[in-house]
Amino acid sequence: MDYRNLVTDMKDQVLIVRLTWPEKRNAMSHQMRVDLMDCVLRAEDDEAVKAIIFTGDGDKSFCAGANIPELSGRTLASEIGSAATLRKELPTTIERLAKPTVAAINGYCFGAGLELALGCTVRIASDNASLGLPEITLGQIPGSGGTQRLYRFIGLGWAMQMVLTGEPVDTETALRIGLVTEVRPQEKLLPRALELAHILGSRAPLAFVSGRDAVLRSTEMDLLNGIDYERKLYAICVGSEDGEEGLKAYAEKRLPKYKGR
Repeated sequence: MDYRNLVTDMKDQVLIVRLTWPEKRNAMSHQMRVDLMDCVLRAEDDEAVKAIIFTGDGDKSFCAGANIPELSGRTLASEIGSAATLRKELPTTIERLAKPTVAAINGYCFGAGLELALGCTVRIASDNASLGLPEITLGQIPGSGGTQRLYRFIGLGWAMQMVLTGEPVDTETALRIGLVTEVRPQEKLLPRALELAHILGSRAPLAFVSGRDAVLRSTEMDLLNGIDYERKLYAICVGSEDGEEGLKAYAEKRLPKYKGR
């Protein structure tokens, strides 16, 4: 598709989505959100797409955050309108897609960019990356799920520090606290993202969604209810055609051919 500040490319059944606004360090505008939502929903319905990678154009910035001039137009009334709803729903839509997503964080990843990455299945970063939620330095707070998702990955202590100081963390810290799972040299970031996308995209679709949802819900339930939820999802997977195919392929020493049912 032809988008204003997104460039898309298919590589071996993986859709690569590049945030592309170099003069603004790939900042997140309202139109970029509209285009991202359209892009991911189309990808979800496209059987040729097995996984999605999000990254930034160039080697200095994944996404530098919100488009600052747009902030001055936001009011109390606007924040109950459709634009605000889109800001809230975009990371959630990505988080709940039926297909895996990888954030390949190259360089600056601030504000709305980090909130987008927090909705992805996996986050990896280049060794020159810097990640943060600087909204408080403008007298605001994150407004696209940042305060709610961040602690689920890094705990209350670090979430408090990042949200309330606005200070970014380097990749060494991001890796140590669980904000990203891997750090790679810039030139090896996208190849590793593609490798992860292929691995995730090769899994049985029902098992992928079930495993992901079980992990996500573990932050919202007590242990026994979580285990009961897991058991029900496990039963669905066991009773599926893909569950049977996985075992059959293992016994026959071949790659499984999953059909998502």
